[in-house]
Amino acid sequence: MPIKKLKHNPGMLYVMPAVIAIAAVMIIPLIYTILLGFNKSDIYSDAWKFVGLAQFQELFQNAEFLGSIQHTFVWTFGSVVFQFLIGFLAAVLISQDFIKFKGLIRLLLMIPWVLPSVISVSIWKWLYHPDFGYLNHFLKMIGLTTESINWVSDERYAMISAVIVNVWKMFPLVMLMIEASLQSVPNELKEAASVDGAKPIRIFFTITVPHVSSTCYTIVLLLIIWTLNAFTFIFALTGGGPANSTQILSMYIYKLAFQNYDFGMAGAASTVLFVITAALSIFYMKFIMKGERR
Repeated sequence: MPIKKLKHNPGMLYVMPAVIAIAAVMIIPLIYTILLGFNKSDIYSDAWKFVGLAQFQELFQNAEFLGSIQHTFVWTFGSVVFQFLIGFLAAVLISQDFIKFKGLIRLLLMIPWVLPSVISVSIWKWLYHPDFGYLNHFLKMIGLTTESINWVSDERYAMISAVIVNVWKMFPLVMLMIEASLQSVPNELKEAASVDGAKPIRIFFTITVPHVSSTCYTIVLLLIIWTLNAFTFIFALTGGGPANSTQILSMYIYKLAFQNYDFGMAGAASTVLFVITAALSIFYMKFIMKGERR
């Protein structure tokens, strides 16, 4: 950047370290990965061989890859919907005046979020254990089942089990952000609406919800991006199994790169994941958040 421009805009000097750090940590690896997707590269050869779109074509003819895309959307939709709904309801409940010991409740509810992901998954693996897990014991105790359920090794329940862990882990963050936004809602508007005869439910939807909507939109966008790229929960809980029933795109990329050592295909799959994430984010911001920006 020319020195004259820096003199006229000295604020750029303050953001340049952050820009350089982002470029080094995110932009350069992203460009490298995209280029890798157009080149054949594996552990047996140091040189890249340009193959154009051949690897992308091979991916979209691969049933396992297409299945991982489907699993990714199921995983993302189920996680984001329940993370937001439970977090929102928890925030609304804890913000009510009749709730006592709010500080303690917040502290206890934030424990899942502050725990390292691997520890969280380890706890749930014990809860899901078919022989010793408390979940099966509880279901038998209340009469919902008479046989133990293999939560993480049965294709019917593995994805649901993974989504539950992800929701449990992330809903406290949603709760915290929405509760902070709820505290900014002017009490004067609520009191005025109450004087005019508005019922509490009407006050909530006409005053409270519009004031926190911008926060809600932002939270949902972040949840979508985080969940699409999530890896730890699936890797530690199911490893993508059983029979690839929980194999999402990030897990499929891991297998290509670090089990098959096919770095070119892994780069192509990573590029597809990046395009999906970017497309969904742009669509969300353009059409879902469009009214909010106005």
